[in-house]
Amino acid sequence: MKKIKINGVKQDLKLKKEAIKQLLFLAKSEGFEIDRLIYYFVDKDKMYSLNNEYLNHKTDTDIITFDYTELKKIKAEVYISESLMIENAKRNSQSIENEALRLFSHALLHCMGYGDKTKLEKSIMRKKEEEFIFAVSRET
Repeated sequence: MKKIKINGVKQDLKLKKEAIKQLLFLAKSEGFEIDRLIYYFVDKDKMYSLNNEYLNHKTDTDIITFDYTELKKIKAEVYISESLMIENAKRNSQSIENEALRLFSHALLHCMGYGDKTKLEKSIMRKKEEEFIFAVSRET
């Protein structure tokens, strides 16, 4: 059963339904199936706490993905800092919707094995995120 949930978002994300459709398509196009992918929008304090407790990082971050994917069946919990998402959208002259889409695809791409540690990996990740944003925007 394919299941994607987006919980706790306070912003009005008009693109939510199309984003879910495109997440399913992206996974399928890479040979994956989404079994369970849950996005939680949380406040800055909760995100800091998760980052400290599970990753031992004493910093803020915009997204944390707990990836339980096995045998190309994606299972993951994704935590998104709503306040950092909004800050990043402003800093990068993006709409909040586009920043949310970037984060949705970023988490899925990690679950499919894409990294973002090196310059090359970041470049590939960013290109895939932009393609995802375009695909969702094109359909709405």
